[in-house]
Amino acid sequence: MTSLRLTVALLSSLFFVSCNKNSEPAPEETADLVSVRYFQTYCSDKWGDAKPPQQYLTSASAYLTQQGITLSQAQITQYNGVIPACAMCTCATGKLLEGRVPSSQLAAIQALGFIKN
Repeated sequence: MTSLRLTVALLSSLFFVSCNKNSEPAPEETADLVSVRYFQTYCSDKWGDAKPPQQYLTSASAYLTQQGITLSQAQITQYNGVIPACAMCTCATGKLLEGRVPSSQLAAIQALGFIKN
């Protein structure tokens, strides 16, 4: 009878744990990610010229994927700092491409001009 109780208790605890899994990633799953940002330029970005935000995000993500870099939680935001007036191809547009990469890919994405936050 004791082994039956032990079996029931074990199965109940397994059922309880599996039914109450949190959908949020565990801290150790996100701890390896590093926040990065890139200042969009008018026409010297490796993935193409300045475009509407969603097109730019799609182009940048596709290019990074080709380079073996996984940019997650990618978004385009407006930079609130001072941007010098400039109309050259290499000048910043005032938009930031921001996201997170695995720490193992940080050097590769920094080589493309991204900055660690």
